[in-house]
Amino acid sequence: MTSARDINQRFLRPAHLPWAELRSTQLSRQAYKRHQHAALSIGAIIEGETCCVCEGQEYRLRPGDIIVIPPHVAHSCNPVASQPRSYHMLYLDVSWCLAQFAPATSLLTIDQPVIRDTGLFARYQEIVALMDAPPSPLLASRLTSLFQALPLIPAPPSRAHYASQQLSDHLLSNLHKPLALDVLANTFALRKETLIRLFRQDTGLTPGAFLNIARIEYAKSRLRAGEDIADVSYQSGFADQSHFHKTFVSYTAATPRQYARGRSISDNN
Repeated sequence: MTSARDINQRFLRPAHLPWAELRSTQLSRQAYKRHQHAALSIGAIIEGETCCVCEGQEYRLRPGDIIVIPPHVAHSCNPVASQPRSYHMLYLDVSWCLAQFAPATSLLTIDQPVIRDTGLFARYQEIVALMDAPPSPLLASRLTSLFQALPLIPAPPSRAHYASQQLSDHLLSNLHKPLALDVLANTFALRKETLIRLFRQDTGLTPGAFLNIARIEYAKSRLRAGEDIADVSYQSGFADQSHFHKTFVSYTAATPRQYARGRSISDNN
């Protein structure tokens, strides 16, 4: 079986545009666990097919397709029949995205996440080329133009159950602590099973998956800042570096070292 280390992919982060990141992946069979991003995710399929499950709907994505996944929406995008696929994923910081609306909004949604538009796909490919080239003043305007062309809908924040909101706040504030659901459920005067069900209804994730994703997102921010992988592993709440590495790969299909370096996973140094 192909290891995540052998996947040919790169992470591109323009220093002058800290709110944008691009992942380019070639011929990967690697699957992901169900996850979410704090950023707006815009994917483009270049080769092969991908099965994406988002908001309870399954989409079959083919070359030329674009998929838009709003921030904090649980999803998975995996290969079809274990066949390789190539794709780009563009991540735009949610604060930047929300500021593009006048007046600024607090939540982004979309009715139809799959876009089949050759013109928009060509604009996406232009952005990929610009991000892979020396810094260009065109990049910011092209990113803004692409964002404005997406059928995103500004909306007020959704109302989560009180216990779900309190639990998510607790998990985000206590990344280092083990998940003690029995204790937390007792705090909310709920059965553990009820707390898990309510949380999954509101987030699309179990509390355990939510905590792992929060830890990984924190780790990614520290790796982008140039911190040592061993230190990041500890800071993110993992028991050891092996557990950190395994969890990181399962949610990102990238190793921590490759994400930190922002270059091809085929380089295993």
